[in-house]
Amino acid sequence: MIQSSFIATRGLFALVGCGQMAILAAFLAQQAAAQDPVEYGEYLASQCSTCHRLDAYEGAIPPLGHLPQDYFVVAMKEYKSGRRDNPAMVSVANALSEEEIEALAAYYAALRGEE
Repeated sequence: MIQSSFIATRGLFALVGCGQMAILAAFLAQQAAAQDPVEYGEYLASQCSTCHRLDAYEGAIPPLGHLPQDYFVVAMKEYKSGRRDNPAMVSVANALSEEEIEALAAYYAALRGEE
């Protein structure tokens, strides 16, 4: 009985620790976005690079390094609203906050020299 109680308590501490880490990660991400949206966008873009390349098409998947900042923001908002229909991108866009979309747009614009 004592052993199962210990395991349950240990699991609870692990969950609390994970929750605290998630809060810390969210706080650090927010601070990074506030300080330098381009750097935060570069961090976020690591997820985009799973499918998208910066400079060349990968099959039908367009590169992101050539997109103007305003176009990127509009496109992501259209995915969020359902105006553009691509299940993968709708899911991605819905997971992003406005600040994250702006940071990604700033990063891709910086690659174009738009800053």
